[in-house]
Amino acid sequence: MVLRFLLGVLLVGVGFSVAIFFKEAGYGAGPRDTSGAITGDTKELAFVSNAVGGTVTLLDMVTRTVVGELNVVPDGVRISPFRDPEQWLAQGIVEGRGGLNYAQDTDLSRNGEVLFVSRGYLADVIAMDIASGDILWRTPIAGVRADHMDISPNGKKLYVSAVIRGGNVVEVIDTETGKKLGKIETGDWPHDVHVTEDSQHVYVASLGDMQLEPDIRAENSDSYKVTLADAETYDVLKEFQFEAGVRPFQVTRDQTRLYAQLSNTHAIIARDLETDSEIARIDLPVADGVSEADWDFEAPHHGLALTPNEQTLCVAGRASDYAAIVRSEALSLVTTIPVGDAPSWAEVTEDGWLCVLANTRSDDVSIIDLGTAEEIARIEAGRGPKHITIGRVPEALLASFE
Repeated sequence: MVLRFLLGVLLVGVGFSVAIFFKEAGYGAGPRDTSGAITGDTKELAFVSNAVGGTVTLLDMVTRTVVGELNVVPDGVRISPFRDPEQWLAQGIVEGRGGLNYAQDTDLSRNGEVLFVSRGYLADVIAMDIASGDILWRTPIAGVRADHMDISPNGKKLYVSAVIRGGNVVEVIDTETGKKLGKIETGDWPHDVHVTEDSQHVYVASLGDMQLEPDIRAENSDSYKVTLADAETYDVLKEFQFEAGVRPFQVTRDQTRLYAQLSNTHAIIARDLETDSEIARIDLPVADGVSEADWDFEAPHHGLALTPNEQTLCVAGRASDYAAIVRSEALSLVTTIPVGDAPSWAEVTEDGWLCVLANTRSDDVSIIDLGTAEEIARIEAGRGPKHITIGRVPEALLASFE
């Protein structure tokens, strides 16, 4: 009798566990094709990822006002063992070392209706309907942190860095279904990602294993690379070696020049991709009293935006709390502009006149007029703004936030 009872309890437990597993695996409203062109009247918005708060602030770039906020963790801020056993064990460890990170990066669907969010230490990517806040699909990323990503201009694929213990790969995800399509082999700890305008090539920067001391890290030839890969076959076409970890970077439309911020330096470098040689370098100013203790994750500068005409760089000077305007051709400094505390990302509007910076420690964003070289607005965001995506959404979509 007791044995039968225990067996019954065991079967109920197994059944309950299986049910939860399938519920977790199939989470979300389901597939949606978002690769069509945007139609009708549109609004240009900045989507500000608030890493600590687990939200995304929607900022109207014309009125310079907050028009809405998305909760990007409606399914909870803790991983269950049924969703991802490895991350369930690892989440507390990585958060203890790196802080809370529920919104690392975002990309906007081509039709402007869905926001893709890489959720840092939840180690996944979601597709979220902007109007309703519903999650369409949720895809785990290899390793214990989903990092930076980029969407192909045709709107069909996401390329997501699996930065920590993910096998040194960028995973390729179908934007309609959330299914994994393949992966690109990269250097150690892949970080920033860029897809070219023709959707044919992907560039990925690597940091090197930041759990190791820099001198040991540098001995590994897989550290400090920028990888060029075919966006369709995922084959590696070329690798460029750097002297340090490559932080945010930009590639010109003709793919002849790369601009990059480097770990543990105040430098921006320009690399000729045809000759594979450094052609310019600038060491940006350091504020009085700033030391390595003020640097977050070996990056005193973290944020690099290139204007559409490719003549100007807008730089986030995280340790010294400024935006720097730099002429790209010769890497000459125009000026620095005081902003909020610890600007950690920079993005430029489609007309190239405004630069928006995410001030991580002061929980706000700064808007810089690149023509007059001044901060024209500082707007409150959520907790720990980390990344900014600027793009257009259908104007009618904003009615859901009124």
